[in-house]
Amino acid sequence: MITVYGADWCEDTQRSMRHLRRLAVPYRYINIDEDLDALARAKALNSGKRRTPVIDMDGAALVEPTNDGLTAALVERQHLTVDEAQDRLTVQNVGDLERALRAGAGIFLVALAGATPRAARWPLRLAGAAIAFSGFAGWCPAYSFTSRSSLDGPGDRPAEASRSRWTTRLLTLGEAAR
Repeated sequence: MITVYGADWCEDTQRSMRHLRRLAVPYRYINIDEDLDALARAKALNSGKRRTPVIDMDGAALVEPTNDGLTAALVERQHLTVDEAQDRLTVQNVGDLERALRAGAGIFLVALAGATPRAARWPLRLAGAAIAFSGFAGWCPAYSFTSRSSLDGPGDRPAEASRSRWTTRLLTLGEAAR
């Protein structure tokens, strides 16, 4: 069982839990601000220091892991296979802000199509529907084809962004391990 010792106010805790949810890995969350025994356990796992999150994975502690480090540890400890992790990470490749922008733009294009010349209505409606769908689904076929993602960038929960560029090239787990 995976236990996440963290705090509700901690951005790294929220990011790590969101990453575990994206990977569909079950975990138990314990707020160390509300449970003194959990605080003592988290400090014991981290040489007496209070830092969040501390993730107890089969007795091994991960302290403030990056998403890539957390994924690698899950694969190493056989909570996921490399293929499962790769498949689950590519289910969503569009960040939160971009999803909202795509959904809004797609709906706008569908609505705008009614005011355009007859020959342009259906192409505009289809383009708008495709853009809106990518926003609602959180998956972009162009990003998937080019192995890119806007997750964890400034458009995906800006306070928790792990990089300043909007998109990044996705590495396979084999490339990340090298």
